[in-house]
This record gives sequence, C-alpha cells and structure tokens, in this order.
Amino acid sequence: MARSLAGTRIRERRRTIGLTQAALARKAGISASYLNLIEHNRRGIAGRTLGAVAKALDVAPEALLQGPEVTLIGDLREAAGELGEQAPEMLPEIMAVEELIGRFPGWARLIAGLYRRNRDQTAALGALSDRLTHDPFLAESLHTMLSNITAIRSTAQILSSTEDLPDDQRRAFDRIVHEESRRLSDVAGALTDYFDRAGDADATPATPEEELDRFLDRHGHAFDLLDRAAMGAGEPATRIAEIVDGAAQLTSDAARRLAHGHLTDYAADAAAMPFAPFLEEATEGRYDLDRLAGRFDVPLAAVFRRLAVLRRPGVTAPAFGLVIANAAGAARLRRPLADFPLPRHGAACPRWPLFLALSQPGRPLRDWVAMPDGSRFLTVSLASPALPAGIGRHPVFETAMLFARAEDVADLALARDIPGASPAIAVGSNCRLCTRTDCGVRAEAAILGPAAAEPLPEPQP
Repeated sequence: MARSLAGTRIRERRRTIGLTQAALARKAGISASYLNLIEHNRRGIAGRTLGAVAKALDVAPEALLQGPEVTLIGDLREAAGELGEQAPEMLPEIMAVEELIGRFPGWARLIAGLYRRNRDQTAALGALSDRLTHDPFLAESLHTMLSNITAIRSTAQILSSTEDLPDDQRRAFDRIVHEESRRLSDVAGALTDYFDRAGDADATPATPEEELDRFLDRHGHAFDLLDRAAMGAGEPATRIAEIVDGAAQLTSDAARRLAHGHLTDYAADAAAMPFAPFLEEATEGRYDLDRLAGRFDVPLAAVFRRLAVLRRPGVTAPAFGLVIANAAGAARLRRPLADFPLPRHGAACPRWPLFLALSQPGRPLRDWVAMPDGSRFLTVSLASPALPAGIGRHPVFETAMLFARAEDVADLALARDIPGASPAIAVGSNCRLCTRTDCGVRAEAAILGPAAAEPLPEPQP
C-alpha cells in the first residue's frame, strides 16, 4: 500500500481516548512494536488489521485512511518545488514530508500557510504587473500624467530662467502651470480611485480559485445538505445559499460565484444520481462506469464527478481523485489523492492521459500510470464538448481524468480487461517536481534530484 498518514491519525486518536500503545496493540491483536511502526508511518495498514485497529479506536476504517492532510501534503511538496538550487540539499526532508506532518503538524501547517500567502502575493503582483503593462486606462492615464509633468516642468524652467519676462506673458505661463497642475491632480485622483476599486473587486486571478480549493477541501468535496435536498429535504437553491453564505473560506465575490457554480453542478448531479441509489448501484456493479451511466441516464463525465465525492466518513468506497481541465490545460476542478498530488498553479505533467484524451474526444481511455515513487493508479480519461459546435462555431472541449490507487480498484469492473500487470505510463505531478531522468517531454528542469525509482516502460500500442 502506498504510504499515507494513517499512522498519524491512529496515534492522535489513541492519545485522544487515553489508550496506551500497548493497550491498543493488545485490543487489536497485534504486537506493540508493529503498532509503533504503523503509528510512525513506516508500515502500511489495511484489511483485517485496519479493521481491528479502527474497532479498538471506535472509528470507521475510512476515517483513518484519508483526511485533510492531502492538501497539506500537496502544499508542502509544491513549496519544496520553489526552493530552486537549495532543493537537492533538502531531498531527504522533501521525501519525508509525511513524516514532517506526523511529527510536527503545527510547523507543517505554518510552513504551508506561509508558502500559500507568499504564492498568493506573488500572483497578485504578477496580475498587477500585467495590468500595468496592458490596461488601456492605465496606459492613457500615465501618458497624460507625463504630458502634464512635462508641460509644468518646461513652463517652470522658462519662468525661472527669464528675468525680464513681460507681465502678460508671465501671467499666461502662470495659467499654464495652474491648469496643468489641476489636470495632473485629477488624473492622480482617478488613478487612486481605480486602484481602490480594483483591490475591492479582488481582481487577482489566482485568489478566487485558491479560495474555492480551500472551501472544497474543508468539506471533503462532499455536501450532505445538497444530497439530502435532492431527496426532498429542502430546496437546493436555498441550501446552496446557506452553504456559500456560511463559508469562512470564501472571502471574495469572485470566489463565492465560483463556489455557487460548483454547488449548482453538484446539486444537479445529486438530483440525477441520488446518493444512496448511486452507492448501491456502484457497489453491486463493482464500479462499472458504463452501467452507472446507463442506469441513471447521465453522461460518463457526470459519473466521474459523482464517484469523486462518493467516499466520505461512514461510507465504504474506493477513494477516487478527479481533475477537470480545459483544452489549454488549466484545471477548473482538482480532487487530489495523497499519493497523486495535483499542482494548484502551473502546468501539470504532459504525459497524463488527461491530455491524450483531447486528441480522441468522446472516447474513454483507461490506462495504468505510475508516479516516480512507484505507486500505480488506474485512470479513466474523457474529453467532451463544454460548448457544442454550431454554424460558424467550433466546439470547445473539456477533459476529465478520474483516478484511483491500483490496490483499491484492481478487482473491480472498472479495471476489467486491463490487466494489473500491464506496463504503466510513467508520469509525475509536474516537471519541476518530477524526478525522472529520461523523460522526453520535460518542459522544465527537475529540481528534486535523481529519480527515486527506475522509470517504467511505456505500454505497447
């Protein structure tokens, strides 16, 4: 099993309920030394052992396998990617990011928080720089200010260097200085108002998306209120307004609009695929995607979205990740897994099947992929029109990639006819963080040193 923070959660839960390590080991039927390795994330936990430990701790097994640290892991790895030349010297710490979180959770959150703040401020400065370069109002205002200053300076030079200037000419020059000074003041005031309005409007392009990510992470991407509303427990529009209005993570109008749009899509999916019947059908059909799409009469991309929010506290289901991007590669939805981080900003790995699907729109692609640490995932990718074609209008495509750990889905219908031993596509998170040494499509130099494992061969056509 791929490394996770299950051990950290076990240790924290044990301490919370006042159990010693020896007592928990005895109740779970394992040795104390083995439990010690698990709690320090040096051994994985699954199957009967996971069930026994969870029962002893009085929690659901799923609650021990995945938690909010997924986002924290991604942020710390992304922060490591910004270290540049210092990164190779810190390789052991980077590779042990899970251990850092497990041993020093407060420091880990502080580092990630400082990194996010720095990233957002950098994005804001970049947006402001771009605005200064391309905004026509600013260009015109600055040109006017330079003209005013030039006129004032030239007039003042004449007045200071000419002693016997006739009174009528001196009065004319005084009027020029007065008028140009007034115009300069007006332009400066307009610029001040403009920047004030721009700041209030939250014009930074990265910030609303970051707020949406934090909002979705806070809820685990699942909204029980909307699932219940789809079954008649309240009006979906009212529930959406309640969720958005009560979200502390949504501080800007732009982020609230993004969240409202996302929740509207979620409510539509919940109405078309009610949670309990969908879970029952998925379980009975062993997660056969075509069967689910046919049973609920929905597009395959809608099934992707529903599967990505199926697993939650108290629900036993495979953990699915999901990324949805436009044809330019910009992600509009990221549902990461701990071992498969999704970059928040910048380009993703060009070898992801997510992008290959764009060359074959409408055709689902199933592939095994492998991260540099050797962890394997099954991916299902599909490109479909976001805006349909029309007379004089080309279609606009959107691409989605559903993914899950190999060990979670190897025996399901989802992986039927694609043998688990098949070669996997060697991928990474993005070029800056990928440690592969022989990638032929690298766009940026790697900064984390040599690969941790030999790259896997490509699947044969």
